[in-house]
Amino acid sequence: MATTEQALDSRLASILDEVARAVGRHGIKQGESAGSKAALRITLENDVRRVVQVYWTAFQANVPGDSIGLHLEVAEPRVFWAEAYLSPSAVNWVFCFSERPTDGEIQLSYYREYASTGDAIEGFFNLAGWYVLTASDKTWDDVVYSVADELGWDDSHLAKAGTTTSAAVQEALKKSTIMWLRWQHGGQMLQSPVWFVFDNKTSKIYVLSGEREQMLPGAKEMREADVILRSKGKDIRIAEIAANVRLVSPSDEDWEAVAQKVAEKRLNVPGLPEDLANRWRDTCDLLELTLRT
Repeated sequence: MATTEQALDSRLASILDEVARAVGRHGIKQGESAGSKAALRITLENDVRRVVQVYWTAFQANVPGDSIGLHLEVAEPRVFWAEAYLSPSAVNWVFCFSERPTDGEIQLSYYREYASTGDAIEGFFNLAGWYVLTASDKTWDDVVYSVADELGWDDSHLAKAGTTTSAAVQEALKKSTIMWLRWQHGGQMLQSPVWFVFDNKTSKIYVLSGEREQMLPGAKEMREADVILRSKGKDIRIAEIAANVRLVSPSDEDWEAVAQKVAEKRLNVPGLPEDLANRWRDTCDLLELTLRT
């Protein structure tokens, strides 16, 4: 493993950001691996040479230079683990292993190579979820993660790895009325503070676009976005969580109920809630956001 006191290479830093978001999407909590049911270690690797046996043939997977390593391990009642090597300039690899119940020998359960780090990260969490967690009767709720010091895991990564179940996130959703939203439109990444309404019963977030003070370009076509939550009254980022976005159309069965709910929370706007909702029907786009857990 490589160690360095210098700042992480920008390409590796970008990969680490994506790993942090994946950690958050799966609700994994930071903690000590000792005594945990399952542990995910995030490491900095260098010049990886992994020799594995596929049936009767051995082959070597090479990942030159620095890469980000992901290692998910379960020790009881049998050994299961998965590993990934995420490189900014080489092929990305994911391997899954298990202990044979008959003789205790370690065998390769599955492996795959990926051209892009994004696909490899998604592949790792999907494959590890099946070959490690499901195989050992565990879930992501049983996993804690730790990060090697040399990767420089800081508050920005903790925010990206924030989960929807954390107390700070729940407090921000319930007590705040403003959040930051980041989305893509016209080939550009846009980011803006937005007024929102949180439905505590359904855990849905509603955002209105179309009023003079809140115009979100491309709102009608938005299907995914990042929700950035900050501590109320403080400039402290709590979490950055990916969300699926649905356009609530006036033709949808739930339009009236949703629009009425949002209108009741709209402050400093003249008129009755039902009058606002009727006006929005023709002039605004109403978005429903579901945070990915």
